[in-house]
Amino acid sequence: MQDPGAHSLTFQGKRSETAPMTWGQRAIWKAIRWLGDDAHYFNIRRVAKIPAGISTEQVETVLSAFVSRHEVLRTRFHEEGDGPVQEVWAEGALSLKVTDAASASADDVAVELARELVGLTFRHAEEWPFRCALVLQDGRPAVAVLVFSHLAVDFWGVRELERDLQQLLDGSGPPEPQWQPLDQARFEAKGPGAARGAAAAEYWRRTLHTVPPTLFRTVTGESRPERFVRLAMDSPAVAVATTVLAERCQVSTGTVLLAATAAVLGAYTGHDTVALQLIAVNRHDERSRRLVAPMVENALFALNVDDDTFEQTVRRTFLTGMNAYRHAQYDPSVVDEILDEARERSHGALNLGCFFNDKRMHDRWENLPHTDEGPDGLRALLCRTTVTFVGSWERQDATFFLHTGYAPDTCLLYLMADTELIPRHDIDLLLRAFEILLVDSATGTLELAGFRSTRATTSTEKKLGEIAR
Repeated sequence: MQDPGAHSLTFQGKRSETAPMTWGQRAIWKAIRWLGDDAHYFNIRRVAKIPAGISTEQVETVLSAFVSRHEVLRTRFHEEGDGPVQEVWAEGALSLKVTDAASASADDVAVELARELVGLTFRHAEEWPFRCALVLQDGRPAVAVLVFSHLAVDFWGVRELERDLQQLLDGSGPPEPQWQPLDQARFEAKGPGAARGAAAAEYWRRTLHTVPPTLFRTVTGESRPERFVRLAMDSPAVAVATTVLAERCQVSTGTVLLAATAAVLGAYTGHDTVALQLIAVNRHDERSRRLVAPMVENALFALNVDDDTFEQTVRRTFLTGMNAYRHAQYDPSVVDEILDEARERSHGALNLGCFFNDKRMHDRWENLPHTDEGPDGLRALLCRTTVTFVGSWERQDATFFLHTGYAPDTCLLYLMADTELIPRHDIDLLLRAFEILLVDSATGTLELAGFRSTRATTSTEKKLGEIAR
């Protein structure tokens, strides 16, 4: 591998302006500041193939145009007296690292470069929230490496950028962006945008009066290595069972997975009402769907899981979840004040540390495994389930965080938990309880009373063992 060095990419945009951060930017800004030097956890990496026949100079021209078009890529972020701001620069330059793979594979070199660049925490007041590198193969551009700060984009916004860059590279001429973060910030400050935020804040205020302050006991344990552990479950049985239940209840598979999360947490903690924070994409119209900026905020979901059957819980989850997502665009500082009020009412016990995030871009699995007719056919898939260790961290801002991944023929579930409250062995058992709940419900009508009754035992392992047996 040879390193031809760093090239300078100049950009020329249409405006320079400083404005308050958008609500989505402020939401991730809070998490980034909490993590401090470890905020590279939020960085997003991508690689883009360079079409044949394009020179290094042409790639540089395209990348310059790319940054010029998207204001968020030439923005600095910092605190001022009135709060966090975004400062858009019209002119400037950023560095492009150019590396020749020589006899190595350009793809392999790109992976290593991406790993290097994504592991560095952005200094948002001094540097652009975008890093890029170019890998050459035999002197010709082969792969571009792109790393973004989560303060600039969310995963939806990254897809827009990937599409935009490919169209610039192939010369198809993508349309100019019409709605940028500065425009979004103005929309949120007054009129319909501000009214939406006020309604969402009032929803949070009302809902917090109806939920238990916390699902778990309060712990004061300090950070320690491997305190937070994530396990992954690969379960074709969950994919099939969830699809069966979604079709039976006429809802999305995401609704079924959310209902199961609430039911398992209720059984584990002994609460009839379960509060979860959901990760809301907040892309409701064409304008917001094309916006390159973080739009994600948390939605507050509260569900009573004291139904007779799991299918009843699934059906009520649909409307409850829709209402939660509808009230997920708000000024984070206003909701923080509401949370402070609720924390004071609970004498400091408030902890909304349980999260659910369906990250799949597909609602249905495209290649479900074939099963024989009847309950035994679905249950036969259980032997294909695997649970594996993903990683561990010294600290995280969550107690319980379940999210999905996508594969066409199986359900991928990832559960990260605070082992001060959920022992590592129980993380495994919770995932298996989740699976058994769905399979039992899909192969019959599961009475939730029996599922919940296990919570009365004093032994956690016995309790979950009975659920997941």
